Amino acid sequence: MNRVVEIGAVLLLGAVAGLCNQKPVAKEPPPPHPAPVKKNAAKGGVPKAAQRLVNPANPATRLFRMTPEQRERAFEQMNPQQQESARKQVAWFDGLPKDQQAIQLRRIEHFEQLPPEQRAEVRGLLTEAQALPADRRLLVRQALARLQNLPDADRDRFLNSPQFKARFSAEEQRVITRLADAWLPPF
Repeated sequence: MNRVVEIGAVLLLGAVAGLCNQKPVAKEPPPPHPAPVKKNAAKGGVPKAAQRLVNPANPATRLFRMTPEQRERAFEQMNPQQQESARKQVAWFDGLPKDQQAIQLRRIEHFEQLPPEQRAEVRGLLTEAQALPADRRLLVRQALARLQNLPDADRDRFLNSPQFKARFSAEEQRVITRLADAWLPPF
């Protein structure tokens, strides 16, 4: 009987300690964090549609120029993983405004006209850019998106600026500069 009383007392102390350790419920939820301000291209930011870098060597890019019927036939010939990826690429492309679609198509056409060794270099540079840590990859993408909208003189000024050299490593500078030269001609 003594043992039962002792166990009961220990359980009661544990319950009381647990109740005392609980935090009071907040009466009002904390105010939401302000939404980040998005800059558009007109205000000096990166245009939203241009933030994605499409690898022109990706087989899905050839689908951009196809009719819906031709696309479906092409999808049927792909394995499920390729099909899913290609469908996402095509959906992204179809969601772009017509002027952005035209830029993507011109970029792909420009890539197809490059000599084979330059195309191989672009593929390698895109692979290098994709292998960067996520935060660095985002900065490289933003720089490339900014460059695609600049005239030649402004591009040169941007690429030779102390801010550009301070912000990016030598390897990142090489990737950005070579991609800007070979793959992202101004339009």
